[in-house]
Amino acid sequence: MTYTKLLERKGEILKRTVETWIMKENRDGLDRQEAHIYRNMVKELHQNEQELNGARVEALDKSPDSQADEAVSAKHEVISQGV
Repeated sequence: MTYTKLLERKGEILKRTVETWIMKENRDGLDRQEAHIYRNMVKELHQNEQELNGARVEALDKSPDSQADEAVSAKHEVISQGV
């Protein structure tokens, strides 16, 4: 399992867990300990999303197609500068 797939799976699990906490909060309210756990879950979800976005960017940068795209964009840059 790749790192990106692992982060995607972790994100799915966190989203379901946060959804459960939201339903509980709306239904019964949360005590102090539960509210603390809920806030930490939301923070972890956001951190996971940031890591996932970073991993996706790295994967795109390392793909062979991105190197070809960079070469094409460099040629367009040279042409647009009139060199």
